[in-house]
Amino acid sequence: MEENKHSFRWIENAKIYQVLIDRFSGYNENYTTENLKKNFIYGNLQSLISKLDYIKSLNFNMIWLSPFFVNQPNGYHGYHSINFNHVDPRFAFGEKSPDKNIGNALDPDDVKKETSSDLLLKQFIGECHKRNIFVMMDIVPNHVYKDHPIFLDALKNPNSKYRDWFYFLDKPKNKYVPYLCFLSFGELPKLNLDNKDCFNHVINSIKKFLSYNIDAIRVDHCIGPSLKTLKKLVDTIHKDFPDVPFIGECMTFFIANEYPSIFGVSKEYLELTNQINLTSLKHLDEIFLTYVNILDGVLDFTFQNLVGMFAEGKITENECMREIEEHFERFEDCENFILVKNVDSHDTDRILFKCKNNRNIFKKIMNILFRKYNGRNDPLILYYGTEDFMTQERTINGMPYGDYLCRKPMEFSMQWMKTFFKEKNE
Repeated sequence: MEENKHSFRWIENAKIYQVLIDRFSGYNENYTTENLKKNFIYGNLQSLISKLDYIKSLNFNMIWLSPFFVNQPNGYHGYHSINFNHVDPRFAFGEKSPDKNIGNALDPDDVKKETSSDLLLKQFIGECHKRNIFVMMDIVPNHVYKDHPIFLDALKNPNSKYRDWFYFLDKPKNKYVPYLCFLSFGELPKLNLDNKDCFNHVINSIKKFLSYNIDAIRVDHCIGPSLKTLKKLVDTIHKDFPDVPFIGECMTFFIANEYPSIFGVSKEYLELTNQINLTSLKHLDEIFLTYVNILDGVLDFTFQNLVGMFAEGKITENECMREIEEHFERFEDCENFILVKNVDSHDTDRILFKCKNNRNIFKKIMNILFRKYNGRNDPLILYYGTEDFMTQERTINGMPYGDYLCRKPMEFSMQWMKTFFKEKNE
């Protein structure tokens, strides 16, 4: 199979520490469960700077930041943007931010302006680089929040110049959501990246923050845009930033009925991967392979789910290892396609919970995560708090806002696992 011409040797063996900005450092400690479910608790980049030495002490050399763009009032996670052009002051400075400027997305020159929050991000990146820590930003090119000024203009005015930035439907099934959106979330209208002005709006935002020396990009819901459009986006950025890898979130489980809004994966493959089992994970690898010439890599959800099946007792450790080896063998002709190993994230149950809080199983899984496979040098991700044995009381599935359970504030307490991770990384 033809492979991406970029190799990104600098990211080989990277140890990536995933941070949910609002929940990591500097947050208001007087939070409630309701706050955690829906609201900011004001963790911020300014405070995160003070924790860089902590992350470095564990020998992690890259930080994956949750999206930092201006978000809707309750968008603590960062995925509900109302302006791609600027850093949200709450993510920059926290609850008492001196910066109130969120820009004006309707202004064509807005992206050229810098707010105090933008400059704080630039400072944060500089502090990371002083410590030889790379930074990966998280972009959301598939959709915006319903209160985004551009969408509001398009929604209210059928003759709006922004109307074609979105997919308004002639015969919507739901009169209250007369447009395509992210899956079934009507509050997240889908962007039409085939519209030149919309495409350039997204591109200019990405280029702005890459000019701050961000090192890598995670692409949220990369299956949303068509393969052709996604390739155009990546190739356009690579012309100016050839050393920046694009890592896609290629997640297809439990969304077979959402195929009208998913342009990057066929209905057939969405059905084949609608459940999580050993067969569907092989089909997921087939989907990954369709992105070899388009993205520079993907978050390795095959690896994540094989490890999860072992943690939950659905397969044995030996079966898990055999399946993982076979998984990596499917990519033996794609050594430059990055498979970023991970065991959990802000969208899943924490791995210790999956282990039923059995720390012996947990340690085995950490050893599986830190191993190399098939002669590859793929990076790995550790979700914040894993080193502190962070867990949860129940699964995030089946309850409204259940994901707050895996997004609780960082604790900074345990010591044994800190030593373990430091040793594993040396």
